[in-house]
Amino acid sequence: MGIRVFVFDERAALAQADYCDWIVREIKGAPKDKWHKPESSSPRLRKWFDDMRRSFPLIGDADPDDPYGTEYCFYCNVIDVIFAGSVGEEGVLQAWRLAGKHDLRLLVGEELLPRKAPKGKRDFHISVLDGGRPIPGIAPNMCFVVFDPDIAHLAPGKARTWILERLEAEPWSKDQSILTGDKLRRWIDLFAARNLDPLVSEMRFYRDLIFIRVDRKNDSSMLSPTMELSHKLNLPFEVYVNLG
Repeated sequence: MGIRVFVFDERAALAQADYCDWIVREIKGAPKDKWHKPESSSPRLRKWFDDMRRSFPLIGDADPDDPYGTEYCFYCNVIDVIFAGSVGEEGVLQAWRLAGKHDLRLLVGEELLPRKAPKGKRDFHISVLDGGRPIPGIAPNMCFVVFDPDIAHLAPGKARTWILERLEAEPWSKDQSILTGDKLRRWIDLFAARNLDPLVSEMRFYRDLIFIRVDRKNDSSMLSPTMELSHKLNLPFEVYVNLG
C-alpha cells in the first residue's frame, strides 16, 4: 500500500482555509491534462521536486522493480506524491526535510507536519506511518492549548484557525510574564500548584495562550486537570496531535 503526501505552498492558501479542503479544491480546479508535467507547479515546488527526484525519481524514469520509483502529480501550488509502502517512511522524511529547505509544508494523511523535520531518526508518531501501534521510542505529540477569547475577540468557530496562526507566527517564551490576561496568569498559577510538571514535555507562553505538550502516555493524566482548571476560570482549550 502506498503512502500519500501533499507538498504545498501555504502562501497560496487562504489564512483561514482548512488545508485538506484547500488542497482538494486546488486539485479539482487544475487543468485535467497538465498534472503529469512538473512545469505545471510553481517555481518553488519545482525546485523541491528537482531535489526530491534525485533519490525518489518519477516512476516512469525508474526501473520497474525499483521501490524508489514514485508517483507525482503536479498542480500549481501542490504536488501530490505517492511513495511505495516499503520506502514510505524514508520518502516522508526526505520530502519533509526538503520541504523545510524550500519553505514548503507537508500534509501526511490529515496531519500537517511541523515546519522543521528531525535531523536524525524520527522521534514521534505519524499516524499514516504508525497507525495505532505503539512504537518504541516514538510518542505522539499530544498538545493542549488554553486561551482567552476575551483577549482575542474571536468569532464563533474561528478558534482553531486563530490558534494555529499564533503558534506558527508569534514569538513565545518560557517566561510566563509574557501572558497579558489575568485569567491566563491565574490558570498557570493553579496549574503549578497541582505539581504536574513531571507530565509536561514542553510548555510555551504566548501573549494570549498557553501551549502544553505531553507524551501520549501522559495525556489522560493531563486532560482532567486541564479541563477542570479551564472550566473553573471559564477559559476554553483545544487538543491537537503532532503539532509543531
